[in-house]
Amino acid sequence: MRRRETNLVGLGIIAAFLHACFFSICAANSNNTCKSSSYGDIQNISYPFRLKGDPAGCGIHEYEWVCENNHTMVELNHRKYYVAEFNYLNHTIRVVDPSLKKGNCFSSPLYSFTRENFLYGELSYQWPLYERPYQLPCEWRLKPTLLMNCDGPVIARNYIPIVLCNSPSSQTYAYALVGDSMHVSDIPYSCTMGVTMVTRLVKAQLDHSNRSMSNLQEELLRGVEISFLPFRCEECGRNETQCILNFNENTIKCKEAVHFYNDLEDYTRNGKNCSSGL
Repeated sequence: MRRRETNLVGLGIIAAFLHACFFSICAANSNNTCKSSSYGDIQNISYPFRLKGDPAGCGIHEYEWVCENNHTMVELNHRKYYVAEFNYLNHTIRVVDPSLKKGNCFSSPLYSFTRENFLYGELSYQWPLYERPYQLPCEWRLKPTLLMNCDGPVIARNYIPIVLCNSPSSQTYAYALVGDSMHVSDIPYSCTMGVTMVTRLVKAQLDHSNRSMSNLQEELLRGVEISFLPFRCEECGRNETQCILNFNENTIKCKEAVHFYNDLEDYTRNGKNCSSGL
């Protein structure tokens, strides 16, 4: 009788061991189900990104991209943009307005795309917080470009004459105003402001005579790089500390609240806070 009980106990231990092994194998297999994805020209999409329809638990929801008409798209401020390129080392993706086209006329973007779309109220993130999963850092040197219609010609070095594809009237004059800082007071009374974008330096930036609509189109079609560095703040979330983003060095710091505001003061004193005219 005792031998039978001993055998039953032994079988129970073996069964429990096999049961535990089975679940550990399942868990290991589950962690390996998140394979990289590809769509269109964008290859090897992996954490923190995910494509819509990927298995639950793969990537971060706030970094979900969608596939449309052979293009990988990202949603920013409830508007979709082409993902032209991404770089895991620099934590950047390059996005392009889908309404832009290269041609003999200037296809105006449907919406403005400026730093204000990405500004964060504080220079920290607490995990999990993804109100702003992407950033267009103030430290990055970009140029604002303002499109406008004018009743008469404007002669100024920062005004690039353009021919709009859907011009409201043949009697109007269209321009792209490019500059480091622009203010409403700089706009002639005869002009109506349109959308505003940020671009890299226009080709031959120092030679104003060589500025052209074609060069500006090329810059816009290349797109704008934005940062997805905030995803790394999950490293701070494990310690329940605040996350400070350093876009110049492409790093983060995990700081307790008592130390965070000292770093914030240094950050502001060094002129790294955003300021914009328009």
